[in-house]
Amino acid sequence: MNAPDDVQEAIDPHPRGVLIRFEVAPGSARLLVPSGYNPWRKALEAKLTERPEKGRANHQLESTIADLFEIPRDRVQVVAGQKSSRKTVIILGVGAEEAKRRLGGGETSVP
Repeated sequence: MNAPDDVQEAIDPHPRGVLIRFEVAPGSARLLVPSGYNPWRKALEAKLTERPEKGRANHQLESTIADLFEIPRDRVQVVAGQKSSRKTVIILGVGAEEAKRRLGGGETSVP
């Protein structure tokens, strides 16, 4: 379970929403977003079932976050780290407190 203070360390306010840092593990057996917290990188961890090929893992991360926040997928975008396991995602129209609340409740498993 993620402590709310830990989650807050991974979230930065942005004029258009929030930026969230993720450390992703593509090709995992289960989809878990978030799956933990990396205190050294101050980033949330995410386990993705998609492989990092042709943007599939990025797309899965964006879609899963959109589902978690109950918003359209076009409001979520990987803005840094497209070809890295360290990613920054922007969520448009969402405040830092809402992001903290939605991400701080622990692991979210998506079938």
